Amino acid sequence: MKSVLSVQSHVVHGYVGGRAATFPLQYLGWDVDNINTVNFSNHTGYGFVRGSAIEASNMTALFHGLVDIKCKYDATISGYIPSAELIDIMSTNVQSLKTNKPSTIYVCDPVMGDQGQLYVSEDCVEAYRRLLHEGQVDIITPNHFELELLSGCKIINETDLKIATDYLHKTCKIKHIVITSLGDEFKLGAKSHSDTIYCAVSSSDDSSLQYFRIPVIKSYFTGVGDLFTALLLDKFYNNPKNIMVAVNQVLTIMADVLKLTLKLGKEEYREYKKIHTLENEDILEGKMNDADSMRFFELRVIQAREFYNYTGEGQFEPVSS
Repeated sequence: MKSVLSVQSHVVHGYVGGRAATFPLQYLGWDVDNINTVNFSNHTGYGFVRGSAIEASNMTALFHGLVDIKCKYDATISGYIPSAELIDIMSTNVQSLKTNKPSTIYVCDPVMGDQGQLYVSEDCVEAYRRLLHEGQVDIITPNHFELELLSGCKIINETDLKIATDYLHKTCKIKHIVITSLGDEFKLGAKSHSDTIYCAVSSSDDSSLQYFRIPVIKSYFTGVGDLFTALLLDKFYNNPKNIMVAVNQVLTIMADVLKLTLKLGKEEYREYKKIHTLENEDILEGKMNDADSMRFFELRVIQAREFYNYTGEGQFEPVSS
């Protein structure tokens, strides 16, 4: 059986971090071991959380325990890691895991922030840069803002994006860079679409950037990047020679998951609010810092399981400038 070590956040309620990644990977045939970087009651979309982060000494002890019982993995994924000290521990142990089994794939989601806002302390940025420069990352999945932080480049257009991705390919030896979302300020050629999110893919063996245009679904979802990264690991593992197909498969699955989440969320929210007329449809969405709506729009990770086995070419056509 395929095995993966997942190092990311844990919430008691909801589907972000490991809770968004573990079931889909298990459903797809992966044996998943988890190190929880935080243990929270819920995700931050509710406006408040209870719980705590793992202590550095405990994280180190868990890694050492895995070594003691001779655990080896086909892959490692990492997501939200809340401090520079913990990121450095992750870096050290990824190197150890890859030394013990060089074929181990490391997929890194450098969760630091979005839309110009940091979720972590500034020293985490430098810690991630140190991790990347160790040359152990096979695939990285930053969003627009995170790529700017890692590369030190402001990204407004294709030229900027090429400079940023080339930097990570050349200096950090990262084979595949998947930018999960490019913000509103990014222009592909002369085009800018407020109703569109661009996903971009760059590989070290291909000098060109490839893009997918994804229609925006109006609602606030959390855990999307965590589920994306988990599914990308599986699809890339099955398509190691074709990252574009793997990404397209994941985008296709994610579109179905989000549509289902929105549909079921609206139905349950309408019932909760006792809304029976369609004229109020526009208010039926998950909203940041609004626990009253957010709980209805948690990712439907379980209900969406039938989508995860998708093996087609993908529904999104690559686009150019």
